[in-house]
Amino acid sequence: MLTKKIIYKAVQEEVLRKFIVLESAFSDLNSAVADDSKSSAGDKHETGRAMVHLEQEKLSQQMTALNELKETLSKINPEEEHQKIQFGSFVQTNKGNFFFSVGLGKILIGDETVFCLSMTTPLGKVFVNKKKGDQVTFNGQVEVLEVE
Repeated sequence: MLTKKIIYKAVQEEVLRKFIVLESAFSDLNSAVADDSKSSAGDKHETGRAMVHLEQEKLSQQMTALNELKETLSKINPEEEHQKIQFGSFVQTNKGNFFFSVGLGKILIGDETVFCLSMTTPLGKVFVNKKKGDQVTFNGQVEVLEVE
């Protein structure tokens, strides 16, 4: 059975996994720069270095975005129960499970799917302040079954 604590932990692990992947890619690029520095084939050498630099900048931006996700996630208390849907709520509906936290999208926890969404998404805005038993219209009727 899914609980907010289980989902919170899974989201933390997913963010950590993404960090590890980015750090590995960054390390690989640094190795490529070091290897590339040993040879000097003129323009081809400079083009290669420029492409690696652009890739490093892209990875750096992704790391910054992940740090922001991590910071936002740290503001959630997984022990706190909610009566109305707000930032940090785990919501079960007749159309699926939602964790209103950070925009990670769909994650799989065991054999259950949870959609991790920001409250600023269109769906988040529709659900804000709704409670158990409420219905919202978003791609059809959606009934709120549980709020945690």
